[in-house]
Amino acid sequence: MSATTPAAQPTTASALASSPHDDGDLAEFGYEQQLHRSLGKFASFAAGFSFVSILTTIFQLFGLGFGFAGPAFFWTWPVVFIGQFMVALNFAELAARYPISGAIYQWSRRMGGEIVGWFAGWFMILAQIVTASAAAIALQVVLPNVWSGFQIIGEDSALTSSSGAANAVLLGSVLLVLTTFINCIGVNWMSRINNIGVTCEIVGVIAVIGMFFTHAQRGPDVVFDTGSA
Repeated sequence: MSATTPAAQPTTASALASSPHDDGDLAEFGYEQQLHRSLGKFASFAAGFSFVSILTTIFQLFGLGFGFAGPAFFWTWPVVFIGQFMVALNFAELAARYPISGAIYQWSRRMGGEIVGWFAGWFMILAQIVTASAAAIALQVVLPNVWSGFQIIGEDSALTSSSGAANAVLLGSVLLVLTTFINCIGVNWMSRINNIGVTCEIVGVIAVIGMFFTHAQRGPDVVFDTGSA
């Protein structure tokens, strides 16, 4: 989506770099392009990739699914993928129709009216708060297992324990402060750091997938095994 603000006169030369086609689209909604578009294609992809956190969720919830359904829980992934792909297609259509900042708020307000947009905007804010907090606290699942030094409070790293829960809040708070600081110092620094992180994540995932093919100990039929479920 284009970064926009309500109509006003551009004050910098970089603000005039947008194409006439973009300017016409934004003028239709009462906006003028003002912010400099400094992110490239990969940076834009990396921002979306890290925000959605597909791999983060897969790794964090793998144990939960495996515990309930055994290896057969693999079949939930194609089902969820189809549903989420339909959501992505809807978002793509709406973003193309309303290429302005505000996302779900703007789409809902322009299609359903002010009240619908108001509720959609607030629900989106609440969802962002919960999502960011949950992802930050989930560090407790990974970091203490990587190095015991990350277990600063107590000795039990389980999230269900009092020390594990307290340590999760501490690690999550540090992460939120750090990421907020990075965002405050500028979009270019945020973009560089995010690009490095996403690149490492993609390379790591490709390596893990390669190991699945070269170090497999069971055949494909394992995905039909429900274990003790």
